[in-house]
Formats: sequence, structure tokens, C-alpha cells
Amino acid sequence: METITLNCQKCGREWTTDAIPPRGEICFKCHIKTVNLGFTYGKEDFHGPTIRERQDKIVSDAQINGYNPEPVTNWM
Repeated sequence: METITLNCQKCGREWTTDAIPPRGEICFKCHIKTVNLGFTYGKEDFHGPTIRERQDKIVSDAQINGYNPEPVTNWM
């Protein structure tokens, strides 16, 4: 297999590859800078309380207000 030497269009760095990638003549280092690994559900869900902690808070608030919360599986 033959290798191709390309110059990155963004940084000018020379790199070799087997074929021109779909992103064009842009090196992987410059390409990865454009990738956004954002928070799907927001930063609050990532840094805040866990789902289990939120469930426990909802159940304890319901018990304080006089409700008896049950899982849906107990309704049958």
C-alpha cells in the first residue's frame, strides 16, 4: 500500500496517510479540536446530585407531606 504525504490546511504540519480522509487535508490534531463533547443533559445533571439521590429526596418530601409513595410495580 502506498502512503501519501499531506500538509494540514490549518496548521501546516506535514503528515502521512494511506488515503485522503473524508475531513480533507486536515491533520487529526486540528480535526479533534472541532469536536464538541458537550453535556447531553446539561452540567447540572453531570455535577449535581445523582438520580438515586433525587429519587430519595422526592420520596422523603412526599412522606413529609403525608403521602405514601410506592413503586409502580406494586400496583398490580
